[in-house]
Formats: sequence, structure tokens, C-alpha cells
Amino acid sequence: MTRLAQLIAKQEGFLVPGTIPAVRHNPGDLRHSPHSQHPADDPNCIGYIDTDQDGWLDLEHQLQLYAERGFTLQQTIFEWAPASDGNDPGGYLANVLAGFEGAVAAETPLAEVLKIQEA
Repeated sequence: MTRLAQLIAKQEGFLVPGTIPAVRHNPGDLRHSPHSQHPADDPNCIGYIDTDQDGWLDLEHQLQLYAERGFTLQQTIFEWAPASDGNDPGGYLANVLAGFEGAVAAETPLAEVLKIQEA
């Protein structure tokens, strides 16, 4: 598993019991992903995923899509957690960068960031 996926899950609250990401097996707090399901009355809500394992797969899949588009780490975080959704993308990025302990910069291509695996 990539370190970035772990840091995103931490930032999204997946590791906190009772949070939406934890209850919905969705460590990335993704709205749409290969394993996501939605109630008919809320098709754009944070997705419900069947298992944590599939949730991790979906998170890594989305990160790979961003890497294939040539995103930097900063572009990824600002897309992932936009201010228009009530997020603080600058703070989110700062927390993620702190989790890498200087190993990457905001401008690092995401493809390079994804080579760093969780210890």
C-alpha cells in the first residue's frame, strides 16, 4: 500500500471508528469508485463500499488515475479535497507533506510519490 493512501485515509478520518469513511469502508472518502454503491435518493453521496479491502483498492485506483494524468502531489490534493466542498486543501496538503517527513515536495509528480510504500 502506498504511503499516500495511508496519509489520505488518516486525513479523511478512516481510522476513527464511527466516521463516514470507516462505516462505509471507504478510506479515501470517495464519492464514486469501482466498488461504490449509493442509495437511490443520494447518488452523489460518499460511496458505500463492500469491504475495507475494496475501499483500499478503489483509493489506490483513483491515485493511479491522477498519476496517469500527470498530476503533482499538490494538484492531486487540491482535486481530492477542494475548497468548494468545504475543505482546506492547503492544510490537507501540509498534513500530507508532514507525513512524508521531507521525502517529497508539493511539486513532486504523483507517479513518483506513489513509489513510496507504507513501512
